[in-house]
Amino acid sequence: METPDLNPTEPQATEQSDKKSHRKKVWRLAWPAITEQLLNLTVGLNEVFLIGHISKEVSARVGYDSATALAATSLGQFFTWIGLAGYNGIGIATTALVARSVGAGEHDKAGNYARHGIIMAFIVGLFSAIVMYTMAPFMLFLLGAEGQLQQVGVLFVHTSALGMPFFAVLVAGNASMRGSGDTRTPLLIMLTINAINVAIAWLFINGQFGLPAMGVQGAALGAAVSWTVGAFLVLFLIFGRHKIGRIGNAFKVPFKLRLDWPTSNLILGQALPSSAEQWIFQIGIIFFSRMLVSLGTVTYAAHNAVVSIDSISFLPGIGLGMAVTVLVGQSLGAGKPEEAMRFTFTAYKMGLVFMTTMGLSFFFFPEFFLSLLIADPEVVKEAAPGLRIAGLFDPLVGTAFIFIGALRGAGDTRFPLYVRMFTSVVLRVSVGFLLIEVFHLGLVGARLAMGIDTIFMASLVVWRFRQGKWKTIWSNRDKKLAAAQQKVSGTQVTLPSPDHE
Repeated sequence: METPDLNPTEPQATEQSDKKSHRKKVWRLAWPAITEQLLNLTVGLNEVFLIGHISKEVSARVGYDSATALAATSLGQFFTWIGLAGYNGIGIATTALVARSVGAGEHDKAGNYARHGIIMAFIVGLFSAIVMYTMAPFMLFLLGAEGQLQQVGVLFVHTSALGMPFFAVLVAGNASMRGSGDTRTPLLIMLTINAINVAIAWLFINGQFGLPAMGVQGAALGAAVSWTVGAFLVLFLIFGRHKIGRIGNAFKVPFKLRLDWPTSNLILGQALPSSAEQWIFQIGIIFFSRMLVSLGTVTYAAHNAVVSIDSISFLPGIGLGMAVTVLVGQSLGAGKPEEAMRFTFTAYKMGLVFMTTMGLSFFFFPEFFLSLLIADPEVVKEAAPGLRIAGLFDPLVGTAFIFIGALRGAGDTRFPLYVRMFTSVVLRVSVGFLLIEVFHLGLVGARLAMGIDTIFMASLVVWRFRQGKWKTIWSNRDKKLAAAQQKVSGTQVTLPSPDHE
Protein backbone atom coordinates (compact mmCIF):
# COMPACT_ATOMS: atom_id res chain seq x y z
CA MET A 1 0.00 0.00 0.00
CA GLU A 2 1.27 3.47 -0.87
CA THR A 3 2.20 5.80 1.92
CA PRO A 4 -0.17 8.78 2.02
CA ASP A 5 1.24 12.25 1.29
CA LEU A 6 1.73 13.79 4.72
CA ASN A 7 3.30 16.97 3.35
CA PRO A 8 0.68 18.83 1.30
CA THR A 9 2.92 21.92 1.04
CA GLU A 10 5.58 20.14 -1.01
CA PRO A 11 3.98 20.81 -4.44
CA GLN A 12 3.69 24.48 -3.51
CA ALA A 13 7.33 24.52 -2.43
CA THR A 14 8.28 22.92 -5.75
CA GLU A 15 6.23 25.49 -7.65
CA GLN A 16 7.93 28.33 -5.79
CA SER A 17 11.30 26.76 -6.55
CA ASP A 18 10.39 26.55 -10.25
CA LYS A 19 9.34 30.21 -10.29
CA LYS A 20 12.60 31.21 -8.67
CA SER A 21 14.53 29.12 -11.19
CA HIS A 22 12.71 30.76 -14.09
CA ARG A 23 13.35 34.25 -12.73
CA LYS A 24 17.01 33.38 -12.29
CA LYS A 25 17.35 32.10 -15.87
CA VAL A 26 15.51 35.09 -17.31
CA TRP A 27 17.58 37.54 -15.28
CA ARG A 28 20.86 35.79 -16.14
CA LEU A 29 20.22 36.48 -19.82
CA ALA A 30 18.41 39.79 -19.36
CA TRP A 31 20.75 41.82 -17.16
CA PRO A 32 23.66 41.89 -19.63
CA ALA A 33 21.22 42.77 -22.42
CA ILE A 34 19.66 45.53 -20.29
CA THR A 35 23.09 46.85 -19.38
CA GLU A 36 24.14 46.74 -23.02
CA GLN A 37 21.08 48.76 -24.01
CA LEU A 38 21.85 51.17 -21.17
CA LEU A 39 25.35 51.65 -22.56
CA ASN A 40 23.92 52.32 -26.02
CA LEU A 41 21.46 54.80 -24.57
CA THR A 42 24.19 56.44 -22.51
CA VAL A 43 26.18 57.03 -25.68
CA GLY A 44 23.13 58.54 -27.34
CA LEU A 45 22.39 60.74 -24.35
CA ASN A 46 26.04 61.76 -24.17
CA GLU A 47 25.94 62.83 -27.80
CA VAL A 48 22.71 64.75 -27.20
CA PHE A 49 24.35 66.42 -24.19
CA LEU A 50 27.51 67.35 -26.10
CA ILE A 51 25.62 68.55 -29.15
CA GLY A 52 23.14 70.37 -26.94
CA HIS A 53 26.05 72.18 -25.26
CA ILE A 54 28.01 73.29 -28.30
CA SER A 55 29.89 76.40 -27.27
CA LYS A 56 29.27 79.77 -28.84
CA GLU A 57 32.77 79.75 -30.31
CA VAL A 58 32.17 76.38 -32.00
CA SER A 59 28.71 77.49 -33.18
CA ALA A 60 30.27 80.50 -34.83
CA ARG A 61 32.92 78.30 -36.44
CA VAL A 62 30.59 75.58 -37.81
CA GLY A 63 27.76 77.99 -38.61
CA TYR A 64 24.85 76.54 -36.63
CA ASP A 65 23.56 76.58 -33.06
CA SER A 66 22.80 73.70 -30.68
CA ALA A 67 19.07 73.57 -31.53
CA THR A 68 19.84 73.13 -35.23
CA ALA A 69 22.53 70.57 -34.37
CA LEU A 70 20.09 68.54 -32.23
CA ALA A 71 17.41 68.58 -34.90
CA ALA A 72 19.85 67.67 -37.70
CA THR A 73 21.36 64.81 -35.68
CA SER A 74 17.92 63.42 -34.92
CA LEU A 75 16.90 63.57 -38.57
CA GLY A 76 20.19 62.00 -39.62
CA GLN A 77 19.73 59.15 -37.17
CA PHE A 78 16.60 58.10 -39.02
CA PHE A 79 18.90 56.80 -41.74
CA THR A 80 20.93 54.85 -39.23
CA TRP A 81 17.74 53.24 -37.95
CA ILE A 82 16.49 52.49 -41.45
CA GLY A 83 19.76 50.75 -42.25
CA LEU A 84 19.74 49.03 -38.89
CA ALA A 85 16.30 47.59 -39.60
CA GLY A 86 17.69 45.54 -42.48
CA TYR A 87 20.52 43.80 -40.68
CA ASN A 88 18.81 43.84 -37.31
CA GLY A 89 16.14 41.64 -38.89
CA ILE A 90 18.91 39.22 -39.83
CA GLY A 91 20.20 39.46 -36.25
CA ILE A 92 16.76 38.61 -34.84
CA ALA A 93 16.45 35.61 -37.16
CA THR A 94 19.98 34.47 -36.30
CA THR A 95 19.33 34.66 -32.57
CA ALA A 96 16.11 32.61 -32.88
CA LEU A 97 17.61 29.97 -35.19
CA VAL A 98 20.80 29.60 -33.16
CA ALA A 99 18.80 29.38 -29.93
CA ARG A 100 16.47 26.73 -31.33
CA SER A 101 19.39 24.67 -32.67
CA VAL A 102 21.17 24.88 -29.31
CA GLY A 103 17.99 23.78 -27.53
CA ALA A 104 17.70 20.80 -29.87
CA GLY A 105 21.39 19.92 -29.42
CA GLU A 106 22.15 20.58 -33.12
CA HIS A 107 25.37 22.51 -32.68
CA ASP A 108 26.58 22.20 -36.28
CA LYS A 109 23.40 23.89 -37.44
CA ALA A 110 23.85 26.62 -34.84
CA GLY A 111 27.35 27.38 -36.13
CA ASN A 112 26.14 27.46 -39.72
CA TYR A 113 23.29 29.84 -38.88
CA ALA A 114 25.72 32.15 -37.07
CA ARG A 115 28.12 32.20 -40.03
CA HIS A 116 25.37 32.91 -42.54
CA GLY A 117 23.88 35.63 -40.38
CA ILE A 118 27.16 37.54 -40.13
CA ILE A 119 27.92 37.39 -43.87
CA MET A 120 24.38 38.29 -44.91
CA ALA A 121 24.29 41.20 -42.47
CA PHE A 122 27.52 42.61 -43.94
CA ILE A 123 26.03 42.50 -47.45
CA VAL A 124 22.89 44.30 -46.30
CA GLY A 125 24.98 46.81 -44.33
CA LEU A 126 27.12 47.61 -47.36
CA PHE A 127 24.04 48.16 -49.50
CA SER A 128 22.50 50.37 -46.79
CA ALA A 129 25.66 52.48 -46.59
CA ILE A 130 25.66 53.14 -50.35
CA VAL A 131 21.98 54.11 -50.34
CA MET A 132 22.41 56.33 -47.27
CA TYR A 133 25.39 58.16 -48.74
CA THR A 134 23.92 58.80 -52.17
CA MET A 135 20.32 59.54 -51.14
CA ALA A 136 20.93 61.64 -48.02
CA PRO A 137 20.04 65.09 -49.45
CA PHE A 138 16.88 63.83 -51.08
CA MET A 139 15.71 61.81 -48.07
CA LEU A 140 16.33 64.70 -45.69
CA PHE A 141 14.29 66.92 -47.98
CA LEU A 142 11.42 64.41 -47.80
CA LEU A 143 11.62 64.66 -44.01
CA GLY A 144 11.05 68.38 -44.27
CA ALA A 145 14.66 69.51 -43.77
CA GLU A 146 15.69 72.42 -45.93
CA GLY A 147 18.52 74.92 -46.05
CA GLN A 148 20.96 74.78 -43.16
CA LEU A 149 19.13 71.94 -41.40
CA GLN A 150 19.46 69.80 -44.52
CA GLN A 151 23.15 70.64 -44.98
CA VAL A 152 24.04 69.74 -41.39
CA GLY A 153 22.01 66.53 -41.61
CA VAL A 154 23.89 65.48 -44.75
CA LEU A 155 27.22 65.88 -42.94
CA PHE A 156 26.01 63.56 -40.19
CA VAL A 157 24.62 60.94 -42.59
CA HIS A 158 27.67 60.86 -44.89
CA THR A 159 30.06 60.34 -41.98
CA SER A 160 28.03 57.69 -40.15
CA ALA A 161 27.38 55.77 -43.39
CA LEU A 162 31.08 54.87 -43.56
CA GLY A 163 30.66 52.59 -40.55
CA MET A 164 27.35 50.95 -41.49
CA PRO A 165 28.73 47.69 -42.97
CA PHE A 166 30.78 47.15 -39.81
CA PHE A 167 27.80 47.97 -37.59
CA ALA A 168 25.92 45.21 -39.44
CA VAL A 169 28.65 42.68 -38.64
CA LEU A 170 28.63 43.80 -35.01
CA VAL A 171 24.84 43.35 -34.73
CA ALA A 172 24.80 39.89 -36.31
CA GLY A 173 27.82 38.67 -34.35
CA ASN A 174 26.34 39.74 -31.04
CA ALA A 175 23.02 38.16 -32.07
CA SER A 176 24.78 34.85 -32.66
CA MET A 177 26.35 34.90 -29.22
CA ARG A 178 23.02 35.77 -27.59
CA GLY A 179 21.37 32.84 -29.34
CA SER A 180 24.01 30.56 -27.84
CA GLY A 181 22.97 31.78 -24.38
CA ASP A 182 25.95 34.13 -23.98
CA THR A 183 24.74 37.69 -23.36
CA ARG A 184 27.79 38.75 -21.34
CA THR A 185 30.32 38.81 -24.18
CA PRO A 186 28.16 41.17 -26.29
CA LEU A 187 27.94 43.38 -23.21
CA LEU A 188 31.73 43.56 -22.90
CA ILE A 189 32.04 44.28 -26.62
CA MET A 190 29.53 47.12 -26.44
CA LEU A 191 31.23 48.49 -23.33
CA THR A 192 34.47 48.76 -25.30
CA ILE A 193 33.07 50.34 -28.45
CA ASN A 194 30.80 52.73 -26.56
CA ALA A 195 33.80 54.01 -24.63
CA ILE A 196 35.54 54.63 -27.96
CA ASN A 197 32.43 56.32 -29.34
CA VAL A 198 32.07 58.68 -26.39
CA ALA A 199 35.78 59.54 -26.38
CA ILE A 200 35.88 60.43 -30.08
CA ALA A 201 32.62 62.42 -29.89
CA TRP A 202 33.91 64.37 -26.88
CA LEU A 203 37.18 65.14 -28.64
CA PHE A 204 35.74 66.27 -31.97
CA ILE A 205 32.30 67.81 -31.31
CA ASN A 206 33.75 70.82 -29.49
CA GLY A 207 37.40 70.30 -30.54
CA GLN A 208 39.28 69.36 -27.37
CA PHE A 209 43.10 69.65 -27.05
CA GLY A 210 43.41 71.64 -30.25
CA LEU A 211 41.61 69.05 -32.41
CA PRO A 212 39.23 70.35 -35.07
CA ALA A 213 35.72 71.23 -33.84
CA MET A 214 33.44 69.19 -36.12
CA GLY A 215 30.05 69.65 -34.44
CA VAL A 216 27.54 66.95 -35.41
CA GLN A 217 30.10 65.41 -37.75
CA GLY A 218 32.25 64.62 -34.70
CA ALA A 219 29.38 62.62 -33.19
CA ALA A 220 28.97 60.66 -36.42
CA LEU A 221 32.72 60.04 -36.60
CA GLY A 222 32.68 58.53 -33.11
CA ALA A 223 29.92 56.14 -34.14
CA ALA A 224 31.59 55.07 -37.39
CA VAL A 225 35.01 54.43 -35.84
CA SER A 226 33.61 52.54 -32.84
CA TRP A 227 31.41 50.34 -35.05
CA THR A 228 34.43 49.40 -37.13
CA VAL A 229 36.48 48.47 -34.07
CA GLY A 230 33.53 46.50 -32.69
CA ALA A 231 33.10 44.53 -35.90
CA PHE A 232 36.71 43.34 -35.94
CA LEU A 233 36.51 42.47 -32.26
CA VAL A 234 33.38 40.36 -32.88
CA LEU A 235 34.99 38.59 -35.84
CA PHE A 236 38.07 37.78 -33.77
CA LEU A 237 36.01 36.37 -30.89
CA ILE A 238 33.70 34.29 -33.09
CA PHE A 239 36.13 32.94 -35.68
CA GLY A 240 39.40 33.30 -33.78
CA ARG A 241 38.51 31.14 -30.78
CA HIS A 242 37.50 27.52 -30.60
CA LYS A 243 33.83 27.80 -29.63
CA ILE A 244 31.15 30.29 -28.60
CA GLY A 245 28.33 29.80 -26.13
CA ARG A 246 27.97 28.63 -22.58
CA ILE A 247 29.50 25.41 -21.25
CA GLY A 248 27.42 22.47 -22.45
CA ASN A 249 25.90 24.49 -25.30
CA ALA A 250 29.11 25.72 -26.92
CA PHE A 251 29.58 25.30 -30.67
CA LYS A 252 32.12 26.20 -33.34
CA VAL A 253 31.41 28.70 -36.11
CA PRO A 254 33.17 27.63 -39.33
CA PHE A 255 35.08 30.29 -41.26
CA LYS A 256 33.76 30.05 -44.82
CA LEU A 257 32.52 32.87 -47.07
CA ARG A 258 30.34 30.72 -49.31
CA LEU A 259 26.61 30.78 -48.57
CA ASP A 260 24.17 27.96 -49.26
CA TRP A 261 20.69 28.78 -50.49
CA PRO A 262 18.56 26.64 -48.10
CA THR A 263 20.13 28.24 -45.01
CA SER A 264 20.10 31.74 -46.52
CA ASN A 265 16.48 31.31 -47.56
CA LEU A 266 15.48 30.17 -44.08
CA ILE A 267 17.21 33.16 -42.46
CA LEU A 268 15.65 35.56 -44.97
CA GLY A 269 12.23 34.04 -44.36
CA GLN A 270 12.62 34.89 -40.69
CA ALA A 271 14.46 38.18 -41.18
CA LEU A 272 12.35 39.94 -43.80
CA PRO A 273 9.19 40.29 -41.66
CA SER A 274 11.27 41.62 -38.73
CA SER A 275 13.10 44.04 -41.03
CA ALA A 276 9.86 45.11 -42.66
CA GLU A 277 8.34 45.61 -39.21
CA GLN A 278 11.12 48.03 -38.30
CA TRP A 279 11.04 49.75 -41.69
CA ILE A 280 7.30 50.26 -41.31
CA PHE A 281 7.96 51.69 -37.88
CA GLN A 282 10.50 54.13 -39.31
CA ILE A 283 8.15 55.12 -42.12
CA GLY A 284 5.52 55.89 -39.51
CA ILE A 285 8.07 57.97 -37.60
CA ILE A 286 8.99 59.85 -40.78
CA PHE A 287 5.41 60.93 -41.46
CA PHE A 288 4.84 61.59 -37.79
CA SER A 289 8.04 63.62 -37.42
CA ARG A 290 7.20 65.71 -40.46
CA MET A 291 4.16 67.00 -38.61
CA LEU A 292 6.35 67.85 -35.61
CA VAL A 293 9.05 69.53 -37.71
CA SER A 294 6.39 71.89 -39.02
CA LEU A 295 5.72 73.03 -35.42
CA GLY A 296 9.18 74.59 -35.14
CA THR A 297 12.71 73.74 -34.05
CA VAL A 298 12.01 74.10 -30.32
CA THR A 299 9.03 71.72 -30.37
CA TYR A 300 10.91 69.19 -32.47
CA ALA A 301 13.94 69.41 -30.16
CA ALA A 302 11.58 68.93 -27.18
CA HIS A 303 10.06 65.87 -28.82
CA ASN A 304 13.48 64.32 -29.31
CA ALA A 305 14.45 65.13 -25.74
CA VAL A 306 11.35 63.25 -24.53
CA VAL A 307 12.19 60.29 -26.78
CA SER A 308 15.79 60.20 -25.52
CA ILE A 309 14.85 60.29 -21.83
CA ASP A 310 11.84 57.99 -22.11
CA SER A 311 14.13 55.47 -23.82
CA ILE A 312 15.66 54.84 -20.39
CA SER A 313 12.44 53.14 -19.30
CA PHE A 314 12.50 50.93 -22.41
CA LEU A 315 15.71 49.21 -21.33
CA PRO A 316 14.19 46.51 -19.09
CA GLY A 317 11.58 45.72 -21.72
CA ILE A 318 14.15 45.46 -24.51
CA GLY A 319 16.56 43.38 -22.42
CA LEU A 320 13.84 41.04 -21.16
CA GLY A 321 12.50 40.74 -24.71
CA MET A 322 15.95 39.63 -25.90
CA ALA A 323 16.18 37.11 -23.08
CA VAL A 324 12.73 35.73 -23.90
CA THR A 325 13.64 35.34 -27.58
CA VAL A 326 16.57 33.10 -26.57
CA LEU A 327 14.67 31.14 -23.91
CA VAL A 328 11.59 30.57 -26.06
CA GLY A 329 13.78 29.44 -28.97
CA GLN A 330 15.78 27.04 -26.81
CA SER A 331 12.66 25.70 -25.08
CA LEU A 332 10.89 24.99 -28.36
CA GLY A 333 14.06 23.41 -29.75
CA ALA A 334 14.03 21.08 -26.75
CA GLY A 335 10.34 20.31 -27.31
CA LYS A 336 9.09 22.21 -24.22
CA PRO A 337 6.47 24.78 -25.31
CA GLU A 338 4.98 25.09 -21.81
CA GLU A 339 8.42 25.99 -20.50
CA ALA A 340 8.59 28.72 -23.14
CA MET A 341 5.27 30.10 -21.92
CA ARG A 342 6.43 30.17 -18.30
CA PHE A 343 9.61 32.02 -19.23
CA THR A 344 7.55 34.61 -21.13
CA PHE A 345 5.15 35.39 -18.30
CA THR A 346 7.99 35.46 -15.79
CA ALA A 347 9.76 38.08 -17.90
CA TYR A 348 6.50 40.01 -18.31
CA LYS A 349 5.97 40.30 -14.55
CA MET A 350 9.56 41.42 -14.06
CA GLY A 351 9.28 44.02 -16.82
CA LEU A 352 6.04 45.38 -15.44
CA VAL A 353 7.70 46.21 -12.12
CA PHE A 354 10.70 47.91 -13.73
CA MET A 355 8.83 49.96 -16.30
CA THR A 356 6.03 51.05 -14.01
CA THR A 357 8.62 52.42 -11.59
CA MET A 358 10.39 54.34 -14.35
CA GLY A 359 7.15 55.61 -15.85
CA LEU A 360 5.97 57.03 -12.53
CA SER A 361 9.34 58.72 -12.03
CA PHE A 362 9.00 60.50 -15.37
CA PHE A 363 5.40 61.46 -14.60
CA PHE A 364 6.17 63.11 -11.26
CA PHE A 365 9.62 64.57 -11.98
CA PRO A 366 9.83 65.40 -15.73
CA GLU A 367 11.74 68.69 -15.34
CA PHE A 368 14.43 66.99 -13.25
CA PHE A 369 15.20 64.38 -15.89
CA LEU A 370 15.01 66.82 -18.78
CA SER A 371 17.34 69.30 -17.07
CA LEU A 372 19.98 66.59 -16.80
CA LEU A 373 20.13 66.46 -20.57
CA ILE A 374 18.99 69.81 -21.96
CA ALA A 375 20.37 73.23 -21.03
CA ASP A 376 17.79 75.26 -22.96
CA PRO A 377 14.97 76.17 -20.49
CA GLU A 378 12.54 76.76 -23.36
CA VAL A 379 13.03 73.20 -24.63
CA VAL A 380 12.66 71.79 -21.09
CA LYS A 381 9.40 73.68 -20.55
CA GLU A 382 8.03 72.48 -23.89
CA ALA A 383 9.05 68.86 -23.26
CA ALA A 384 7.82 68.40 -19.65
CA PRO A 385 4.12 67.67 -20.41
CA GLY A 386 5.15 65.24 -23.14
CA LEU A 387 7.40 63.30 -20.77
CA ARG A 388 4.57 63.05 -18.22
CA ILE A 389 2.30 61.47 -20.81
CA ALA A 390 5.06 59.16 -22.06
CA GLY A 391 5.63 57.85 -18.53
CA LEU A 392 2.00 56.75 -18.23
CA PHE A 393 2.32 54.38 -21.19
CA ASP A 394 5.75 52.90 -20.34
CA PRO A 395 4.38 49.65 -18.76
CA LEU A 396 2.54 48.90 -22.00
CA VAL A 397 5.69 49.57 -24.03
CA GLY A 398 7.49 46.94 -21.94
CA THR A 399 4.62 44.51 -22.44
CA ALA A 400 4.88 44.89 -26.21
CA PHE A 401 8.67 44.39 -26.23
CA ILE A 402 8.52 41.20 -24.15
CA PHE A 403 5.69 39.46 -26.02
CA ILE A 404 7.11 40.43 -29.42
CA GLY A 405 10.41 38.91 -28.24
CA ALA A 406 8.57 35.69 -27.37
CA LEU A 407 6.85 35.54 -30.76
CA ARG A 408 10.17 36.10 -32.54
CA GLY A 409 11.80 33.30 -30.58
CA ALA A 410 8.99 31.02 -31.74
CA GLY A 411 9.48 32.02 -35.37
CA ASP A 412 6.33 34.14 -35.54
CA THR A 413 7.80 37.27 -37.11
CA ARG A 414 4.92 38.09 -39.45
CA PHE A 415 2.27 38.99 -36.89
CA PRO A 416 4.40 41.75 -35.27
CA LEU A 417 4.81 43.14 -38.81
CA TYR A 418 1.05 43.29 -39.32
CA VAL A 419 0.58 44.90 -35.91
CA ARG A 420 3.26 47.49 -36.68
CA MET A 421 1.65 48.32 -40.04
CA PHE A 422 -1.63 49.06 -38.29
CA THR A 423 -0.39 50.84 -35.17
CA SER A 424 2.68 52.78 -36.32
CA VAL A 425 1.47 53.88 -39.74
CA VAL A 426 -2.31 53.84 -39.86
CA LEU A 427 -3.16 54.54 -36.22
CA ARG A 428 -0.29 56.76 -35.05
CA VAL A 429 -0.21 58.94 -38.14
CA SER A 430 -3.98 59.35 -38.44
CA VAL A 431 -4.54 60.05 -34.73
CA GLY A 432 -1.44 62.26 -34.71
CA PHE A 433 -2.79 64.28 -37.63
CA LEU A 434 -6.10 64.70 -35.83
CA LEU A 435 -4.55 65.81 -32.53
CA ILE A 436 -1.70 67.90 -33.96
CA GLU A 437 -3.13 69.43 -37.13
CA VAL A 438 -6.85 69.59 -36.34
CA PHE A 439 -6.98 70.12 -32.57
CA HIS A 440 -3.57 71.87 -32.43
CA LEU A 441 -2.41 70.04 -29.29
CA GLY A 442 1.26 70.17 -30.35
CA LEU A 443 3.67 67.88 -28.52
CA VAL A 444 0.95 66.77 -26.06
CA GLY A 445 -1.15 65.57 -28.97
CA ALA A 446 1.84 63.76 -30.44
CA ARG A 447 2.51 61.85 -27.20
CA LEU A 448 -1.18 60.96 -26.84
CA ALA A 449 -1.17 59.55 -30.37
CA MET A 450 1.92 57.49 -29.55
CA GLY A 451 0.23 56.26 -26.36
CA ILE A 452 -2.86 55.08 -28.27
CA ASP A 453 -0.53 53.30 -30.69
CA THR A 454 1.11 51.54 -27.73
CA ILE A 455 -2.21 50.40 -26.22
CA PHE A 456 -3.23 48.64 -29.42
CA MET A 457 0.20 47.16 -30.08
CA ALA A 458 0.54 45.65 -26.58
CA SER A 459 -3.03 44.30 -26.64
CA LEU A 460 -2.64 42.63 -30.02
CA VAL A 461 0.68 40.87 -29.34
CA VAL A 462 -0.55 39.59 -25.95
CA TRP A 463 -3.69 38.26 -27.67
CA ARG A 464 -1.56 36.53 -30.31
CA PHE A 465 0.64 34.89 -27.71
CA ARG A 466 -2.33 33.65 -25.69
CA GLN A 467 -3.74 32.01 -28.80
CA GLY A 468 -0.82 29.55 -28.70
CA LYS A 469 -0.31 29.12 -32.44
CA TRP A 470 3.36 30.03 -31.96
CA LYS A 471 3.96 26.62 -30.34
CA THR A 472 3.80 24.78 -33.68
CA ILE A 473 5.29 27.30 -36.12
CA TRP A 474 8.80 25.81 -36.02
CA SER A 475 7.64 22.20 -36.38
CA ASN A 476 5.35 23.06 -39.30
CA ARG A 477 8.19 24.92 -40.96
CA ASP A 478 10.49 21.92 -40.45
CA LYS A 479 7.99 19.66 -42.22
CA LYS A 480 7.66 22.01 -45.20
CA LEU A 481 11.43 22.42 -45.46
CA ALA A 482 12.00 18.66 -45.27
CA ALA A 483 9.32 18.04 -47.92
CA ALA A 484 10.93 20.61 -50.22
CA GLN A 485 14.37 19.06 -49.73
CA GLN A 486 12.95 15.59 -50.44
CA LYS A 487 11.30 16.82 -53.61
CA VAL A 488 14.55 18.38 -54.84
CA SER A 489 16.89 15.54 -53.91
CA GLY A 490 14.52 12.63 -54.41
CA THR A 491 15.76 11.09 -51.16
CA GLN A 492 13.99 10.20 -47.96
CA VAL A 493 14.30 12.88 -45.30
CA THR A 494 13.81 12.18 -41.62
CA LEU A 495 11.45 14.61 -39.97
CA PRO A 496 11.89 15.82 -36.39
CA SER A 497 10.43 13.52 -33.78
CA PRO A 498 7.17 14.56 -32.09
CA ASP A 499 9.12 15.29 -28.93
CA HIS A 500 10.77 18.20 -30.74
CA GLU A 501 7.60 19.70 -32.20
